[in-house]
Amino acid sequence: MISAETRASITAVAGLMASGLACEAGGAEPLEGRWIAVSAVFSADYWHNSRGGLQRGGAYLDNLDLVLDWSGGREPGALRAQVHLLYNNGGSISAKVGDSHVLSNFETDRAVRLLQAWLEFAPGGDTDRSLRAGVYDLNSEFDASEVGGAFLNSTFGMGLDLAQTGVSGPSIFPYTGLAVRGRWRVDERWLLQAAVIDGVPVDPDHPRRMTSLSLDGDEGALLTAELEHRSSDWRTVVGHWRYTSRFEELDRVGPAGMPRTGRSNAGVYGLVEGPLAEVGGRALRGVLRLGSASPRYNAFSRTAQAAVLLEQPWLRREGEHLALGIATARRGADVRRAAATAGEPLRPRETLIEITWRAPLGERVVLQPDVQYVLDPGGDPDLRDALVVGLRFEVDLSSR
Repeated sequence: MISAETRASITAVAGLMASGLACEAGGAEPLEGRWIAVSAVFSADYWHNSRGGLQRGGAYLDNLDLVLDWSGGREPGALRAQVHLLYNNGGSISAKVGDSHVLSNFETDRAVRLLQAWLEFAPGGDTDRSLRAGVYDLNSEFDASEVGGAFLNSTFGMGLDLAQTGVSGPSIFPYTGLAVRGRWRVDERWLLQAAVIDGVPVDPDHPRRMTSLSLDGDEGALLTAELEHRSSDWRTVVGHWRYTSRFEELDRVGPAGMPRTGRSNAGVYGLVEGPLAEVGGRALRGVLRLGSASPRYNAFSRTAQAAVLLEQPWLRREGEHLALGIATARRGADVRRAAATAGEPLRPRETLIEITWRAPLGERVVLQPDVQYVLDPGGDPDLRDALVVGLRFEVDLSSR
């Protein structure tokens, strides 16, 4: 059942929509050269682990997004701003499965958070040549693919090689921090973007706070850069990331018996996506992504994801798709040696298979049944492979 707090949040958003303060981005009426658009989406998951993992059983998760976009300035589109608030109820299915990939892409602890709050300067309204600063979700623009966005498992949104890094992850859902991002389109084929981001975007002692805006020199920064090439309908991306702060090494100690530290926590990733074929007049698209991270500091050293998506398979409605994906993550030698020394050996990799169908029911409501099979969850040799089934319900609460 939906919690009382969630119902109150939905009621508040619905009231805001009804008050006439919300409007569609494409249909917003300018007010002295400015416009405001407010949107809200509520999503709910029910998952059931039917076999394997840590324990059988179900879990309910929900997520409420409230986004306010603003644009204005003397030059149309030169200035943009966004504030993105979200609420999560704190449910967990991975707690029953024990996996590392995270089965639901909005699984987190219970809290109301500020996901993004940035200001962007884009001369002439060209967002491909722009500068953005503020609270920033790295995955909103980096290491993102259209095909990967079709899935519910977190690893298809951002590879586990990058998502695992840092003290509590990089600046992505649910913990985001201050950043400066530059974006420059060289021509129709080449796009370059880079960002400097708070290395620890969350207060580890208070992870449920709405946001952490403190900057500490000891925490350092996360530096990221991404180069994109488009050729016809194909898109190729290569990215690099690096932390400036020191991290403890997983399997090395210093002379005093304390963990050794180093500054070489870095990695690379690359992806290619595009059309594969037509099936009965419907487009079949695919994506392949590979990533790596330094095994001295990170549990997973190499990852791979491959997926295919068939558009409008049955209902023939906009936004409908059927998708099949497989992802695998290999543990580094350092973490495996450390685990073996501690008497808790780990299997070398975790692999998952996901099949999902997104079915729009009208303009506002979407149902998305989903099945995931996790091989070697958590690397624990005592756990059986897990079979998890789920259903996502999504409703657009924005005014029309």
